[in-house]
Amino acid sequence: MTARTMRPRITRRPRGLASHVVLLTGVSTAAIAACAKVGEDVFNHESASFDEPIRDWVLAHQSSLARSVFLLATHVGSPRVIIPSTAVVAAWLWRRQGLPIAAAVVVAPAVASAAFLIAKRIYARARPAGGARLHELTYSFPSGHATASAAIFGALGYVLWREDILSPAAALPLATVPTLLIGSSRVYLDVHWATAVLGGWSVGSPVALIGALVDERARPHTRTPVPAG
Repeated sequence: MTARTMRPRITRRPRGLASHVVLLTGVSTAAIAACAKVGEDVFNHESASFDEPIRDWVLAHQSSLARSVFLLATHVGSPRVIIPSTAVVAAWLWRRQGLPIAAAVVVAPAVASAAFLIAKRIYARARPAGGARLHELTYSFPSGHATASAAIFGALGYVLWREDILSPAAALPLATVPTLLIGSSRVYLDVHWATAVLGGWSVGSPVALIGALVDERARPHTRTPVPAG
């Protein structure tokens, strides 16, 4: 049997990449600054004037249909669900597509999101009353659902677009819509304060963006050869 000829994958640099990198860096910096501000307000117990009116409004506009939708979103978007799912996608990118750096970029935010939950013990902020009703008794800030979803879906959308697996029109909704839905579900179900979700988003987003920058720098040198023909 004749061995199949191996050829490297072609690395295509998107037009305007330098400006994209500057934009990603700027957005990451802004998100980290936002997280620091939100975290400071929570730590100093100064977030009630923001959180409580939002909670009151949400509780006054509940419906059974919306609650069912958000319950589904919160269960499907749990870190216990999306982190293992991310590992499956990373394995597929590596083993089936020959994209080791893409696999690393996808799985790294999951690890980072899990590790960041240690911050809950530092802030030690109690959840609103809905947390006890749904048997969610850990601390509120930051939201693990919001952190994990922003990091994971952001990185996944970028990698799938960058590898020409999804078009930009499909990758952008993948990166944003699940994150917004999952985070909003936490406030609607009264298991997190709004600042906990904002804090989670503002941490998860730069994790995904940093992963995108790492991907751009490392991927030309880490391409796995694939069979020709």
